[in-house]
Amino acid sequence: MRRGGAVAVGMVVEWYALALALLHPLADGPVADSWIYDEAVRWFRATGEIRFPGFTETMPVAQVIYGAGWGSIFGTSAVSLDLANAFLGIVAALLMYALAIRCGARQWQALAAAGLLFCNPCYLFLSFSFMSEIAFLTALLGSHLAFANAEGERQGPYLWLSASLAVVAFAVRPFGGAAILGSIGAILIYDTKQPIRSRTSIIQIASRLTPFVFAVLGCALIWIWLTVMRPPPWKLAQREANFAHLFEVPLREYLRMGVLGPLLYLGIVLSPIALLRVASKNTGRILALAGGIFIATLILVRAGIQHPSTPEMSCFGGWSNALILRGMPNRFEWQGAWRYAFMLLGSIGGAGLISAAIEVIPKLARASAAVLLTAGIYWAAMIPLWFFNDRYFLLLLPAGALILALAPLPKNLPTQIATLAMTAAMGLLSLGGGYSYQRGLAAVMAARDMLEKSGIKRSAIDAGYELNGLELYRFARPGGEPVPEEAEIPMITSATVEEYTIAARPFPGTEIVGKISSPGPFGLGSREMYVVRRIHHEKNAPSGNSGAGG
Repeated sequence: MRRGGAVAVGMVVEWYALALALLHPLADGPVADSWIYDEAVRWFRATGEIRFPGFTETMPVAQVIYGAGWGSIFGTSAVSLDLANAFLGIVAALLMYALAIRCGARQWQALAAAGLLFCNPCYLFLSFSFMSEIAFLTALLGSHLAFANAEGERQGPYLWLSASLAVVAFAVRPFGGAAILGSIGAILIYDTKQPIRSRTSIIQIASRLTPFVFAVLGCALIWIWLTVMRPPPWKLAQREANFAHLFEVPLREYLRMGVLGPLLYLGIVLSPIALLRVASKNTGRILALAGGIFIATLILVRAGIQHPSTPEMSCFGGWSNALILRGMPNRFEWQGAWRYAFMLLGSIGGAGLISAAIEVIPKLARASAAVLLTAGIYWAAMIPLWFFNDRYFLLLLPAGALILALAPLPKNLPTQIATLAMTAAMGLLSLGGGYSYQRGLAAVMAARDMLEKSGIKRSAIDAGYELNGLELYRFARPGGEPVPEEAEIPMITSATVEEYTIAARPFPGTEIVGKISSPGPFGLGSREMYVVRRIHHEKNAPSGNSGAGG
């Protein structure tokens, strides 16, 4: 165990050192919605007040407090806060390894499970940001590991620790509540298998449930403080208002994006082990199941017009919509035959995962059951909330990796080499994606600086969703914050076209005044971007795409 732990630490730290060497210097700018949380940290350090702008749905209080503590030592620049999250990325990967070992996985499969997490394109990409997913996963995995260690005389303290970390996870993202419910469910299922015949047994079970009852109360108080005692963000209120339209969406869209989308995502990113499962056991039946998933996906994708991508991804390998600029052709670029190749890979990997789950679930212990129950609750809650994107699917990854870590696989050198090789290949795509984004953002920032040096006001420059949010949405100021009807922040609260725009491609009503280049998807090739100027005699310039809140 000690030797395996040392190997895991070395593997994870060396991987992140390689990533930093490739991405250095990190662009001193935001990733996706991280401008919201960066500014919240700075505001908290300056005033002592926890505050989030109206343009947010997640209010990661615990992450802001962590960022402020980090910032008091290392500063609160975007690069510093990115590194704060990278540190959590290392911790979460090690927690994944320890959890798999504690749940009974063989050492090499536990290492492989950790590798599937930290080599995941979305995980690595978000590790170098101040987005909330990595902080959430760290608290979630910490809660699961404490629960797994709750045995014998140390059961009580570890259950309280598990419940406390679940509250921390909730204070990052409300889905931390799923961990509380998952732990309660595991206790009720596994600790009551024997008939309860005495008062002592009842007291023992009640004492195990008590930490999580208090955790529920703690989460309720946090939610009341954030949304009742304080004005809720208008974006969150807008999300709640959309619940009225849940039944207006065709069932096929929920099936495609809410059921098949996450399954295909897991099939793709877990394929380094899932494909070995297909090759080693019940191959014919698993491939038949994969064929059914693939055909169902094709039918539902053909029937869906508004959102043709399945699964929908925004940070897989540095696709162009990770850096959100006006003029993006689509939200995601599954183009040509690649679209069907990845659907097929996801179908086969998903079928392998299902096969492993069927064999593993009957043999689960209390600790591993809590992980799967948590993921199941989260998945069910994700569907009506319309959280269909790889950033949200990422939170299902530990449960999927744990299933494969516990599944019977051949214990031989060729199997281990194949797992390592496929995981390393995914890791290289992840590194290329992070490199593509960081260098692309740096190029956009350089173009913005050149425009400002030529005398153009920043408010007249649309530099893309991330930079517009950081630099133009001034929520932390005396007198309040912008609201949708009043603010004119391009791609944030307004669809208007500014005088100058840094765009993914030219669009009608503008003329090209410059070109910039950055690495393409997966860090390969190049991606052309354009500096365009509005043509004033055009009366009806199109509004283009608008950003999405986090």
